[in-house]
Amino acid sequence: MPIILQVVIFPSDNEYLNYLSYSDYLPPIGTDLERLKPGIRLKVPFGKTNKEKISLLIAIKQETSVPPEKLKAALEILDSYPLFSSDHFELIRWASQYYHYSINNVVSAVFPSPIKKGDSITNQAIIKWKITASHVNLPIEYLPNITPLQLNILRLLKEYPQGLTKKTILSQFSTAQRTLTVLQTKGWIIPVEQNLPDKPIIINPSLQLNSAQQAVVTQVCQRLTQFYPCLLDGITGSGKTEVYLQIIQQVLLEGKQALVLVPEINLTLQMLERFQQRFVDDIVVLHSNINKPERLQAWLAARDGHARVIIGTRSAVWTPLQNLGIFIVDEEHDLSYKQQDNFRYSARDIALVRAQRAKVPIILGSATPSLDSLYHAYQGRYQHFTLPERAGTAVHPTFHLVNMRQQSAHRYLSQQLQSEIETCLTKKQQILLFINRRGYAPTLICFNCGWVAQCIQCDSNLTYHAAVQQLLCHHCGYRVKVYTQCPHCQHTKLHLMGQGTERIEDELKHYFPQARVLRIDSDSTRKRKSMESILTQIHQGNVDILVGTQMLAKGHHFPNVTLVGILNADSGLFNIDFRASEHMAQLLIQVAGRAGRAELSGKVVVQTYFPQHPLLESLINQNYAAFAQRALEERQQTNFPPFTRLALLRARAKNMENAMEFLHKAKLSAQQLDTTDIQLWGPVQAPMEKREGWYRAQLLLQSNQRNKLHLFLTRWLPQLKGTPKDTRWSLDIDPQSLL
Repeated sequence: MPIILQVVIFPSDNEYLNYLSYSDYLPPIGTDLERLKPGIRLKVPFGKTNKEKISLLIAIKQETSVPPEKLKAALEILDSYPLFSSDHFELIRWASQYYHYSINNVVSAVFPSPIKKGDSITNQAIIKWKITASHVNLPIEYLPNITPLQLNILRLLKEYPQGLTKKTILSQFSTAQRTLTVLQTKGWIIPVEQNLPDKPIIINPSLQLNSAQQAVVTQVCQRLTQFYPCLLDGITGSGKTEVYLQIIQQVLLEGKQALVLVPEINLTLQMLERFQQRFVDDIVVLHSNINKPERLQAWLAARDGHARVIIGTRSAVWTPLQNLGIFIVDEEHDLSYKQQDNFRYSARDIALVRAQRAKVPIILGSATPSLDSLYHAYQGRYQHFTLPERAGTAVHPTFHLVNMRQQSAHRYLSQQLQSEIETCLTKKQQILLFINRRGYAPTLICFNCGWVAQCIQCDSNLTYHAAVQQLLCHHCGYRVKVYTQCPHCQHTKLHLMGQGTERIEDELKHYFPQARVLRIDSDSTRKRKSMESILTQIHQGNVDILVGTQMLAKGHHFPNVTLVGILNADSGLFNIDFRASEHMAQLLIQVAGRAGRAELSGKVVVQTYFPQHPLLESLINQNYAAFAQRALEERQQTNFPPFTRLALLRARAKNMENAMEFLHKAKLSAQQLDTTDIQLWGPVQAPMEKREGWYRAQLLLQSNQRNKLHLFLTRWLPQLKGTPKDTRWSLDIDPQSLL
């Protein structure tokens, strides 16, 4: 039997290969078999048309179930060395099995685009400056015509004989760029290519920790060689980032790497700045806003150990690391860690699995931990650390509820909030107003006949955006010019109902014409580096009032913000999703946490039409921990996660009948299996029945035992093949939303 190559095909863009798994090929004709190593890429002919595809070589074996006459030869070997370790592929294989997705779709989510497309993979050389061999042992103080800056640079390089990158040197001496060239011309220093990262240089000394922070650092650093899952439950402003930094400092001193996950791209900038102040170099950032070549180089630097701190969003969790030291998941409760389309995985959960396999600690940090993580902490599966006080001299903000039913119907800013804004402006303090809705107004309505402007592709109202004078759908992107008359009754007086960030911005400019107002939402931060510019304006004091969406709610540190106004706080109080109250509580606490984070005290004004709502009362009169305890008790009584396990089978079709028919057949086939430990709920139409032109329905599976749910899914899912042509289905393990 000839040598058989087992490969995984990379899907092309928008291609779905859930029907496929591993494929077998013969070696390329005339190739040197010594070049074949698991982990390299191959170009192979695929399908009846022999279309060229890029694939990963997974294994070399001696047998195959494919008839010999059907075996094709691979076309070309693309790599000289494996792209990843066998351990990393075992993680990919585990994810494929746990989430019940084909291995093809998993690898498509794991690797950077250039790798999937077959591009040549080359590492950029690391250039470091070293003192020339002839000057290493000379007393540099007596070199002729040496300036103070030249002397200081040479002293620094003497401390690091392996050399330092230009970036590291400039971090110490910002005006040294031209001086490096002068030193090279004099023959005193020389640039060399090296693959060793710089030793960590501490630019700013570590901050003084309080006793609660120190306890976390001490206990984690004592367990750097074992799996040690920790929930760092610290209120906003309690100094969680400083805890991360001091633990990572120890990890770096031991020559290991740290992977830090943040939920959104806009938070990577602030995290990067904090880390560069402490460690300077050997830090890379991974997220979708980085251009593809730069992202590939960052990925390679992490894989090869040249980058020792990796900061990234959800997909960065798959980055191969040469010498794992610790994983940190900041804002671990955030929904952004769950991929909501294609391969639906949880980055937080993948990080836990990686830490367990690598036998290293993992820290899940949050001011509002998810109920799942709190449950594991209460059960003793996670070490539960609490940081109950704000770091330094900062104190907890005070809360004030405003009953909007007692305000004018046309008023978006209550009299109390307006008065507080005026006071802060007088004191030269900054204000943050939060409304979780972008655009100008979410509804355009005709009072004459009741017509409402709706999306033609989704069951959703169109939102008016004043900046572009258009009505937009926030779900599918459909847009249309603003109607000048009702298309139903031709009435010419149409009304904009409700408010978004644009309308609040206008209102603020009307009431406070001298104030500098800045709107922050996905519309105003669309351009690359726009968020960086905005944050610079805020920290330089060039902004008086910030108005924005949940982009402002997480992680940002605005020392001069003393007032937070939460507008339309009721938007998440009434929702059919059982997790809605948890998400609403987390959002309110996170937003409120932006106030009074430095020496100045903070105040939070919450505008609501339901001031007696139990959720608001418990959050304001007690704290998040009290809310979480009651919420967990309710989950246990109703048998919802974390006390049970869920899987959601979603179907979409060009008409609702086909989607429901598919799910009814799926349920019937499930009932023919052993469903003793499985409950099936539905099928039902999705809360948003139509989205992007597709009608949606879903079937919920529930079990008290995870392993029995997965065993059932393994037997059941193969029976779902043969889906009607206009019907698509997907499976969501551990769904974070039922909408």
